[in-house]
Amino acid sequence: MGNLLKVLTREIENYPHFFLDFENAQPTEGEREIWNQISAVLQDSESILADLQAYKGAGPEIRDAIQNPNDIQLQEKAWNAVCPLVV
Repeated sequence: MGNLLKVLTREIENYPHFFLDFENAQPTEGEREIWNQISAVLQDSESILADLQAYKGAGPEIRDAIQNPNDIQLQEKAWNAVCPLVV
């Protein structure tokens, strides 16, 4: 394990080549509880990442509302654009 860390921090220049399969790793019985917790977090993170990538924001609506504070329609348009983003 120590040599692996040295390779990852580039402390060893002539290092052996080896392959670690993180995607298909299986936990031991002692690791299973933590494995399950991490797996649940990673599954949730996929939907969160998808939501973040699809986020379009409400910048134009907010700018229009700020630039035209007396225009009720623009204020409502900005409000309607922002509310779903903060719920």
